[in-house]
Amino acid sequence: MNDWHRIFTQNVLVPPHPQRARQPLKESTAFQCVLKWLDGPVIRQGMLEVLSEVECHLRVSLFDVTYRHFFGRTWKTTVKPTKRPPSRIVFNEPLYFHTSLNHPHIVAVVEVVAEGKKRDGSLQTLSCGFGILRIFSNQPDSPISASQDKRLRLYHGTPRALLHPLLQDPAEQNRHMTLIENCSLQYTLKPHPALEPAFHLLPENLLVSGLQQIPGLLPAHGESGMWPTGRWCPGDPGAAPACGRAQRSGLRAEAAGRCTGA
Repeated sequence: MNDWHRIFTQNVLVPPHPQRARQPLKESTAFQCVLKWLDGPVIRQGMLEVLSEVECHLRVSLFDVTYRHFFGRTWKTTVKPTKRPPSRIVFNEPLYFHTSLNHPHIVAVVEVVAEGKKRDGSLQTLSCGFGILRIFSNQPDSPISASQDKRLRLYHGTPRALLHPLLQDPAEQNRHMTLIENCSLQYTLKPHPALEPAFHLLPENLLVSGLQQIPGLLPAHGESGMWPTGRWCPGDPGAAPACGRAQRSGLRAEAAGRCTGA
């Protein structure tokens, strides 16, 4: 029971903006996004000189540009060590989600975060920049379908800058946004129909990775896409989770949906 309450707490979601929620419902679209590697000196040399044991990770959040509203729940990659001088940092981590808010103003915001120890031993966490990952094209109801690698440009500051009223869409062309020179994130984004059979177990707008436990989803027998513990296997970013063989556990799937904020 304690594990059940812990999972519930970890999966509380911020709902979409009320105005967006009032719009006609559409079919949910599943996506797979693989965050591959970070190129360029996104972590300033001055930070490396002041802090020791500097590490880096990425945070991903869903954002509604129209209403300047973050929703869902922020997802984090594993922490990676940072070399001196900064060079390519490889993540190669897949994340999965589904959403019915198929509108070009619904985006994913990727933040680069560095953390290290100060001289007194305390931990310092700093935002090193962010990028705006467009999920849908400029034509509503048309998700991005290309699966080839893409480069996400990064900007100075933190994602909180997107809440400023002067940052109208397209934010990438706003004069208040300053690009970080020679820095980018390599990624792929494509629809992921293999996730559809597990929609009833996965709340909409929840970003999940292969390491996350999904209440109500049991391991698939004889398939390498699942760990024996029932977790999605993160070893192969291109491999689909074994959602096609999703089964109900002793806990009812409806209860699992409520527990995770659906």
